[in-house]
Amino acid sequence: MGERMSDVSVHAFLALWNDIESADVQPEYESWHSFEHVPERVGLPDFVEAMRYRSVTQPLRYFTCYRLRSLRALHSPEYGDVFTHPTPWSVRMRLVLRNFYRMPCELGGLHGVSTAGQLATLQWRSADPGLQDQLNDRLQQLVLTGMLIRSEWGVEKMTEAYWLPNTANRLQGQGQNYVLLLQHLDRDTLHESSQALFTFLQSHASSVIAPEYFEQLTHVRQDALTHSPRVRQEPLTTLFNQFTKR
Repeated sequence: MGERMSDVSVHAFLALWNDIESADVQPEYESWHSFEHVPERVGLPDFVEAMRYRSVTQPLRYFTCYRLRSLRALHSPEYGDVFTHPTPWSVRMRLVLRNFYRMPCELGGLHGVSTAGQLATLQWRSADPGLQDQLNDRLQQLVLTGMLIRSEWGVEKMTEAYWLPNTANRLQGQGQNYVLLLQHLDRDTLHESSQALFTFLQSHASSVIAPEYFEQLTHVRQDALTHSPRVRQEPLTTLFNQFTKR
């Protein structure tokens, strides 16, 4: 697996898809998610960074990727505290979430030394024991030929119940669940590579979900935060009150 030096400590990620209920709540959702919610999560033990994305075809659909040192990050007391004792702003924003889907994954492959703003996600289920090596070979070749800037994939590992249950899983059949994250700076090239990989996966998977396309909104790293990972970030009362008064 090809890794950047800064990625050596990253062995897992948490992939999250969600919609929001309407355009009316979008300004508040964007502020909450950008300034309070995602930095709060990134500040927890064994979190490394997070990238937020918005769909290029569905303006109320989002994807968030939390990169983790390990899946232990999702079992810590600090992580349990933030979702069992949410901030007042989080309590309100939870009500606007729709079509929530969460996949905690162990990192299976990472290729590329750069990142880019255009993202495609694919999900599939497979019991093919030879798929992983073939997938890594294809992804490495796509990066080497400039068809992808970066690619990473993971295998889903179930964790304990979360505060919000997943919507119905569209993946069917035998095997394990996987997710693939593809990046490029050019949307057309990303679409071409994603569709080629979708076709490849169809012959190896019992079920596969077509690519979804997103563009990056924000990126935050734990080492850029000012508080300790053992100290929970304070709620952003001033911003919360600005929206409360509207």
